[in-house]
Amino acid sequence: MYIVLEQYSNAEFYLKKALEIKEKLQDINVYTLYANLAVVYQKTDRCEDAEKYQLKSIENDKNKLSESYKLKILGIALTYNCLKNTQKEFEYLLTSSNILKKNVFDIATYMSNNEIQQYIQQYFHHRIYPVSFLIRNPIDFKNLNISCFEEELMFKNLLLRNQNRIANSIINSSSNELKANYKKFINNKKQISELNELPKDKRPLFYDALFLETENIEKYLVEQSNEFSKSKNTLSVKWDKLRGKLKSDEVVIDIVDFVYYDTKRKPDSIVYAAFVVGKDNKSPKFISLFEEKELAFLLDRNNNQKDIKRIDKQYTNSAISDLFLKPLEKEFQGITTIYLSPSGLGHQIDFSALPMSETQTFGEKYKLHILSSPAEIVNYKTASLDKNLNLELLLYGGIDYNKSNSIDKIKSERIAPNTIISDLVTRSGIKEYGYLNGTNDEVEQIKLKAKQNGFKTNVLKEREATEESIKQLDGRTTPFVLHLATHGFFFPDPKQELPKDFSFEEGKSKIYKASDNPMMRSGLILAGANKYWGKPFENLTKEDGILTASEISNLDLSACQLVVLSACETGLGEIKGSEGVFGLQRAFKMAGVKNIIMSLWKVPDTQTAELFDIFYGECFAGKTIHEAFQMAQAKMKAKYSPYYWAGFVLLE
Repeated sequence: MYIVLEQYSNAEFYLKKALEIKEKLQDINVYTLYANLAVVYQKTDRCEDAEKYQLKSIENDKNKLSESYKLKILGIALTYNCLKNTQKEFEYLLTSSNILKKNVFDIATYMSNNEIQQYIQQYFHHRIYPVSFLIRNPIDFKNLNISCFEEELMFKNLLLRNQNRIANSIINSSSNELKANYKKFINNKKQISELNELPKDKRPLFYDALFLETENIEKYLVEQSNEFSKSKNTLSVKWDKLRGKLKSDEVVIDIVDFVYYDTKRKPDSIVYAAFVVGKDNKSPKFISLFEEKELAFLLDRNNNQKDIKRIDKQYTNSAISDLFLKPLEKEFQGITTIYLSPSGLGHQIDFSALPMSETQTFGEKYKLHILSSPAEIVNYKTASLDKNLNLELLLYGGIDYNKSNSIDKIKSERIAPNTIISDLVTRSGIKEYGYLNGTNDEVEQIKLKAKQNGFKTNVLKEREATEESIKQLDGRTTPFVLHLATHGFFFPDPKQELPKDFSFEEGKSKIYKASDNPMMRSGLILAGANKYWGKPFENLTKEDGILTASEISNLDLSACQLVVLSACETGLGEIKGSEGVFGLQRAFKMAGVKNIIMSLWKVPDTQTAELFDIFYGECFAGKTIHEAFQMAQAKMKAKYSPYYWAGFVLLE
C-alpha cells in the first residue's frame, strides 16, 4: 500500500519487518519481498540496492516462463535503466519479450477468445518497456527490434484468428464427438449473443452457466482440433518470413502506439512509432513519430465547425501528413508499394487521402494497401470480382426500418446515433431511423451495371432486408459480395460518455450504449429496427433488425470476397492500441471476410452512391478491388472536396 502511495520509507520499514518475520519462521518464500524492496530502492534512486534485491528475487525461481518471473525480469531491466547500464537493460528486456511471445503462443492452444482478451488486458501493457527502450535506442539493439516487432504481429493476429477455418476442419474431420461439440459451441455462442441484447435483470438464470459451458467447449476444441493448432502457427510469423515476401520496391509500415515509460517519471504520454520492413533490411527499423496529444488536437480542432469544413481542413492541410509521413520520408525512396497497418487514432484516418503536395495524395503517389496486420502479407493475394467463380452481389438498400405496410420516406443522411437530425432524435440518441432515399438508387444502379457485365445480383430492400437474411449467409461456400447501404451505429465507452439523461431511455439502444463489450456497441440497422431501437420492451424477439458486431463475429462469411459498409462511421469502434478497432471491421475480419470498405464519418447520400457507382464499374471492367477503389476516389477527388470522397477506406 505504501508503495502505491509513494511513501517509500514506510514501505521499506514494513517490507524489512516482514522479511525479518519470515526469516524467524524459516519461511524460504521471500522472493516477492525481495522484488518489492527492489522497487522501493529503484524509486528512491538507490539503484545498487535495487539490483542486489532484484537478482536475489530470481535466485531460485524454477519456472522461468511464468508471468511472475517475467515481471521480475522486467524489474531487473528497469533497475539497469536506473544504473544506466544499457547493455544489461537490453538483455533482460529481450528475455522478457521472448517469454511474453512464448506465453502468448501457448495460450492460443488452450484459451477461449474471452480468456485471451482477459490475458491481453492483464499483460499487454508489459510491452511498453521494451518499445520505450527502442525510443531511446532505436538502432543499436537489433534483436530487440526484431522481438518487439514480432510481438506486435502476434498481438495484432491474436483475436483475429478466423474460427471459420477451424469450423471447416472440424466439419470435415472423422470425429463425431468433435463435430457435436463444435455444433454446440456455435449454438451456445449465438444464444449468448441474443441474451446479451437483454437487460441484465431480464437474462435467464442459466446465463452464467451457459457462458462457462461455452468457454470450456472452446478450450476442448482448441486442444483437440488440428486446425486450432495450425491457427496458432499464424501467430508466430517471423519478421524475416514477412520480409521474404516483399519485392525490392515494397515496404511495410507497422504503426504502434504505447505509453512511454521512463523510470524518472510516471508513464503518462502515449507515443506513436513505426516498425519499417523493407526487402534489404537486416532488422525492422524503429522510427519515432509523435505524441498522441498532437494528433488528437488535429482531429478535434475546429470541432465546432460543420463536418465538411473540419474534414476538408484535415485533408488539405499537411499537419496530419507531417506527423505520420514526414519522419518516414527516407523509407519511401525507391518504393512504389506500401503496406500499412494502423494503430490507435490512426484507425480514424484515411491515409490514402493525406496530402503529399498540393496536387497529390499519399494514395496517388504510392500503391497503398491498408492491412489489419502486417502478417497478412505472408498470404497476400490481389482480389478481384470474378464472375467465372459464380460470384453473386447481395445488395441491401432502400430499407424499411419500420417494417410498415407503407414506408414513411423521411429523407435522412446515413447517421450515427449521436447525430442531431430534426425531430427524429432526442438529446440522448435517435428514437428512430429515417428512410434513406439514396440507398435505393444506389443498389439499383449497382444491380444494373452488374447485370450489364454478366454478374449475378440479388437486391434485398424494404421489408426483405432483414437481420436474418444476413445470418443465413453463415457457412455459405459460393463466393459473394455484401453491399450494405444503411445506417450504422457506434457508441463510445459507457464508463466515460453515457449521456446525463440515459436512465430515461428505453428500447434496445439503451442496452447497446451501456454494454461493457465494445462489439455490442457498434452495428448495422436493418428492416424493422425502429420497433425495438427506442421503444419500450414489448417484444424481445431475437431478430430485431439490429445486427451487432458481436453477432457478425460469430458468423462464417469466409466466402465473402468483399463487404461494403455504405453506412455512417462503420469503421469506428473502441480503439485498443495495436489490437485494432473493436467494432464492425474486427467483426467482419473475424468472420473471415477478405476485404472491407467502411466509413469514418457521416457520409452524404448522393456522393456515396456516385463513389460506389464508379467503384463497381471499375471492378466489373476487370480492375482489382484495390485498383477500383483508388480510381473511384481519384475520380471523386477531381470533382469534390475530401469530405465527399475520403470518408471511405479499404481494409484488405
